[in-house]
Amino acid sequence: MFNFKKMLVLGFTSLSLVIVGSLNKGSLASDEGILAKVGNHTLSANDVRVVMETDPQIKELIRQKPELKGQIERLVVDRWLNITLLYIYAKEKGLDKDSLIQKKLSEMEKYLLAEEVLQRELSTVKPTEEELKKFYEKNKELYTEPEGLKLKHILVYVPEKADKQTKEKALARAKKIREELKRGVKFEELAKKYSDDTASREKGGDIGVLRKGMTVPEFEKKIFSLKEGSISDPIESPYGYHIVKVEKRIPPKLKSFEEVKEQVQDDYIKEKEREIISKLIEELRSKYQPKVFLEGGRGAEFK
Repeated sequence: MFNFKKMLVLGFTSLSLVIVGSLNKGSLASDEGILAKVGNHTLSANDVRVVMETDPQIKELIRQKPELKGQIERLVVDRWLNITLLYIYAKEKGLDKDSLIQKKLSEMEKYLLAEEVLQRELSTVKPTEEELKKFYEKNKELYTEPEGLKLKHILVYVPEKADKQTKEKALARAKKIREELKRGVKFEELAKKYSDDTASREKGGDIGVLRKGMTVPEFEKKIFSLKEGSISDPIESPYGYHIVKVEKRIPPKLKSFEEVKEQVQDDYIKEKEREIISKLIEELRSKYQPKVFLEGGRGAEFK
């Protein structure tokens, strides 16, 4: 069973609870009132709000169980208290003077500042409706459903590590079923009688629409070579042997801008963020001329 209390008390992956408030000495305490205090260290309602709104685990949990919001807030405060108490204890023991700890803190500061500056640089990406429509027009292939086939099949299952004899026996069975189809027995009737695909068997073998890119290349190539209305000979796949009936060929379909607007926005933002990061790193490398030292002690400039 999912234990949300254990997750919150022990398992936060975000550093937000460690950072927000834990070293705060009153700068945010007046925002919305102090919720907790340990010596000079305070946690404000605003600190908790930031954590509740930005920690992905907490956001997902509240989305699933909004009635637990109050309990989660209490656990956030308890978590902060535990961390702050341990922080004070560590300072009393002089751990902040330890060279290894200082190095770790320096590295942590590096990562946090790098993440923050990157987030601020990327926050400028706010596409307009016109920019999104241009991106959509330029990248229509991303929003086009590929060609598809409405299919029915009869599966003769073959275990993954079956020996040669088992495979030959399965193929012979599939060929026998194909012969019955040639004699005019209805496909749906034989699917219900013989197919090992329990999900489609009772539907007469109907597996709906299969589009290009949804199955293994070898199998896809063979079924997409079939004509509408035709029935295949046994076709091998990782699951065994299939006898396939093509009910209908479905041409590629371009989705409208409104249908995929959210996806277009995500794609646009990701592309712009890649461009910003690439350009920024290139500028920084040119400015600071970093070097990497490999074996032999030789330095080499990054290019």
